[in-house]
Amino acid sequence: MSRLGHGEVATPSTLSRTRSAVQRAGKVASALPPTSDFEYLFPQLQTDPANRLPPTPQTVSALVTLGKSMTEVAGEDILPVGDSPIPAVFTYFGQFLDHDITLEEKSATIEQLSNPNLVPLLSIDGLTNTRSATLDLDSVYGGLIDPNNPNKMAVGPVSPLNRPQPPTNPVPGKSVFNDLPRQPPSADPKEDRAAIIGDPRNDENTIVAQLHTAFLKAHNSLVDDGMSFEAAKMALTVRYQNIVLHDFLPRICDPAIVADVLAKGFKCYDDKRKIFMPLEFAVAAYRFGHSMVRTAYDFNLNFSPFSGPPVIPASLELLFTFTALSGQLAPGNPPDPADATPTLPENWVIEWERIAEMGGQVPQNARAIDARLTPMLFGLRNALGQPASNDETSPAAKDIAPRLAVRNLLRGYLFGLPTGQAVARAMGVAPLEGAALLAALPTAAMKTAAEPFKTASPLWFYILAEAGNPAGANGKHLGPVGSRIVAETLVSLIRRSPISALGKGQDPALKNFKLADLLRLAARQDSATA
Repeated sequence: MSRLGHGEVATPSTLSRTRSAVQRAGKVASALPPTSDFEYLFPQLQTDPANRLPPTPQTVSALVTLGKSMTEVAGEDILPVGDSPIPAVFTYFGQFLDHDITLEEKSATIEQLSNPNLVPLLSIDGLTNTRSATLDLDSVYGGLIDPNNPNKMAVGPVSPLNRPQPPTNPVPGKSVFNDLPRQPPSADPKEDRAAIIGDPRNDENTIVAQLHTAFLKAHNSLVDDGMSFEAAKMALTVRYQNIVLHDFLPRICDPAIVADVLAKGFKCYDDKRKIFMPLEFAVAAYRFGHSMVRTAYDFNLNFSPFSGPPVIPASLELLFTFTALSGQLAPGNPPDPADATPTLPENWVIEWERIAEMGGQVPQNARAIDARLTPMLFGLRNALGQPASNDETSPAAKDIAPRLAVRNLLRGYLFGLPTGQAVARAMGVAPLEGAALLAALPTAAMKTAAEPFKTASPLWFYILAEAGNPAGANGKHLGPVGSRIVAETLVSLIRRSPISALGKGQDPALKNFKLADLLRLAARQDSATA
């Protein structure tokens, strides 16, 4: 099982090794996923160069400057300043969903992106989406079946620390089976204790790894209710899709636009075309979640900015450390490789009620959706937990490698995405531009950096500015352009899924099934296996 760092481009050989590792480890739950192509949602905009950013070195330089400006003051989001009304768990549910539907294999390397003479691709022919795209949980069901019960999914054990004091307390009410299945320790750092799952990216940070584990446990709870493997798979997939339709989308999009899409259909996504993954979604609109990421989380009794002593917030650095993908699975603080554990330490099992609406306490929320990212996303690390700049040779590549905002902007330029204003006009929406766009931005530095793009903005940046606009969504959810792209894409993919919550004969009561219900369903395994 080969690892992938945050934003690292997968290759066919990486994916082949991943699948081979799962197959070597035991019986795979389901067949390999089919593929779909990446295509433009608005192909008509590609015919006029005025709808895209100018392909010049000046554009590339200005994008780098803009990306560097898209940060907040370090530490300002430890307290609930700039929060959205969205519980923080949905940041990572959104990441889990992204990993379930899209994976692009042939994009440019960081060295290529850092070329000051970078030009957009002449063609996107052959740009393949390796995931099946239809929200069928292939990232979950590409994993291992429990060797002791062919109807259940394999779940891994956590490692005991035998240190019952903060911050190494075992988490109350949690069984030993609360980690992803893992390979054993290995001298090969790319294979060492890697998760044996259908998509290695779900071991990228501890919260998304725990969420993947929750899906495995929820499947097993459905089996405990008397379902066969296939019946549980179908039931979990339909519940997952209902979470997307009725819990996730109305939170992260304008609820009126979601309701319009569900009731009246699509204005942009042409579902008469063969199934495809829109580049405007995958490379721009759906990357809104990067702005929701917090610097630190209320994770459990051991790691919380609101408890103590000692007060140890679950910082992004720690959340990336306590997976095999980007760290050492070490219980120390800071982690000591010599003190590493073979699986997740027992003190790092999440208490979901701290970041999800599960009754009792008020959960911590996600950051506002706007054009600012936490400083931690300007210090990305590679799959071995080292600074991403270590992987590069040229000074330009070393400069952009750790900066997610810069990479996002350059990748959108590489794919020749239409500007936000061009997409707004194609939708019949009054574009945010000129002085109004600059007024929507949160900092003086960002306003200055955005000046070259005030009438023709990179689509990803435009969607974040639109969402954060104080005269619009004000950080509470996506604005009209972002909401329409995200809602239409996900609803269309669900409608075309072989197992569809929008198909005939589905139980209408499942529309009320929430992410919190899935987490409760998973938690039943803690009692069953305690």
